[in-house]
Amino acid sequence: MNVGIQKSRNSDGRHWNIEKADLEKRTIEALQRYRDAFARATELERQEIAARREVSKRLKAPIPRVSPARSQLIQAGQAAIFRLNHIRLALNDGAATLDSAYETLAVLLDELGYVPVQATDDQQRRDAGSECAIDETVRL
Repeated sequence: MNVGIQKSRNSDGRHWNIEKADLEKRTIEALQRYRDAFARATELERQEIAARREVSKRLKAPIPRVSPARSQLIQAGQAAIFRLNHIRLALNDGAATLDSAYETLAVLLDELGYVPVQATDDQQRRDAGSECAIDETVRL
């Protein structure tokens, strides 16, 4: 994937700076997509653990041979298994999304050469009156 910066031959360097700013913006957006995908995958992992515990609990619970509650217990166990399977499918999708977001972010970071750090709301308010309202960066 080539997200490249095309260096301008302009003597003032403005064209290159515009493209670099665009690359920084796309990198920040990719970083946010990665963070969102990571949070989603983490939440799905938590849900999977809870669903596995529920299935395990249902499997260990004795089911009486003859009881009016037997059908309800079996249905509850089936629902727990269905929920676990549904969460595992979502987790597979979430892992694929996370992987894709990581690959995109890695390419952009490699191209840019540093990790742009978006200013927080407090920093933006403090810098609003100054001419130097530039995001901080972390060099790779």
